[in-house]
Amino acid sequence: MRSGQSLRERGVRWLTFTSELGGRVPAYLVEPRGRGPFPAVVFQHGLRGNRAQFLGEARHLRAHGIESLLLDAPWARPHGPLILTGRATDATTLRQTVLDERRAVDVLRARREVDPSRIGVMGFSLGAVTSAVVARVDREVRCTVLASAGQRLAPLLARFGNARYLRAMSAFDPIRWMGKSTARVLLQNGMTDADFPPSDALALSRAGGIMYRAGHTLDPLAVADRERWLEGCLSR
Repeated sequence: MRSGQSLRERGVRWLTFTSELGGRVPAYLVEPRGRGPFPAVVFQHGLRGNRAQFLGEARHLRAHGIESLLLDAPWARPHGPLILTGRATDATTLRQTVLDERRAVDVLRARREVDPSRIGVMGFSLGAVTSAVVARVDREVRCTVLASAGQRLAPLLARFGNARYLRAMSAFDPIRWMGKSTARVLLQNGMTDADFPPSDALALSRAGGIMYRAGHTLDPLAVADRERWLEGCLSR
């Protein structure tokens, strides 16, 4: 692992670690003041974002004594693979994203200032799809926020019309993983989401899921809700 202090903001470090499927994972580490032990959250952005997308939320959590590790997904990295191409490589890219998120959880657990029993994951859009898998397979993750994901990927991928491709990608359908997750989960969707149809919203799959009067990016109320929820879920 390599890291260094950001020149732009105190309390933010750049960090990279090795991806199991090749290359390095760029990330930002946002550290609270003090010695800890702190709870910590891994953030995974969606199709159009990058590791900077949720820095505002990470700063908020820092003020409440929570550390954050914000990742660049494979498709957001220099020379990284494309995603949603209609080709078999898409499934491999999603698998790499899952493995990178799990490695990020391990990176946080190994840090001296982090309480390894209080780890959360927050995924947005396509990042929520992969975070649903992480919440299921990594039973040490206590809290998971899945924002703006559908129950299935098929509505997002229907334009490709390739049955074999759709079958391969369906392995990542969040609904396949949610029933087996032991983590506490907050599900958020927008009523006017144009990417994942509201009728297939993941928030409708479980009691306590929240539908907001918003589009795919949700709204400030959703942001405040998940910040507050993570603070409570990761408290002692």
